[in-house]
Amino acid sequence: MNDTLPSKKRDRTRNRLLIATQELLLERNAGSLSIRDVTTRADVVQGTFYNYFDSIEALIDSIGLLFYAVHAQFIQRLIADTTDSAEIFALTTRQTMRFIAQSPAYGRFLFDAGLPIDKFLVGLRYSLRLDIDQGQRQGRFQVQDLELTVSMVTGSLLGLALDIHRHLLPMSAIETATCRLLEMLGVSTDEALRIANMQVEFIAPPQPPLMWIAVEASDMGVTS
Repeated sequence: MNDTLPSKKRDRTRNRLLIATQELLLERNAGSLSIRDVTTRADVVQGTFYNYFDSIEALIDSIGLLFYAVHAQFIQRLIADTTDSAEIFALTTRQTMRFIAQSPAYGRFLFDAGLPIDKFLVGLRYSLRLDIDQGQRQGRFQVQDLELTVSMVTGSLLGLALDIHRHLLPMSAIETATCRLLEMLGVSTDEALRIANMQVEFIAPPQPPLMWIAVEASDMGVTS
């Protein structure tokens, strides 16, 4: 990639390509996109594309990374003042499912548009592993096989998010699901109920299209 362009111009043009791609993904599948489609929607010449991305696959991959970065940023803001691993797990679970419930576009990108979700899942699995491992050491969780448990929890969370997106589960199921996952980690039923239903101000997800500049310096609203 060419790194000689002024940084502000590079940021603006990169974001135009990212925005155009997200707009197109709301209309069609990732597999049908071409560089010409993206540059036409972004109103840039086709040759400019290669100053930022090596291929359409690299651009799509960047969208997946952008979604993970947004999710991770919001989770970190939410759990900033929390040290209890069980509470961190519950907040992460509830916020993740709320992202899908409150903004159908995220569900569209992750489940319908054919966007690779590997980076999102790898990042989510990594953060969950850290929390579950910490919970083990704090005595909050009781699991026999850490890696297996992390895989099961990550898969459950993804499946729950999909069912919420498909309207097979209502938003009201989020706390019940969180309670069940806490019980799977060895938390007692009464304690799981308490943690899963703690009153908290959740952060409203930003509405797509997303931009890297906005992720790096966002003014995030808060919802209950």
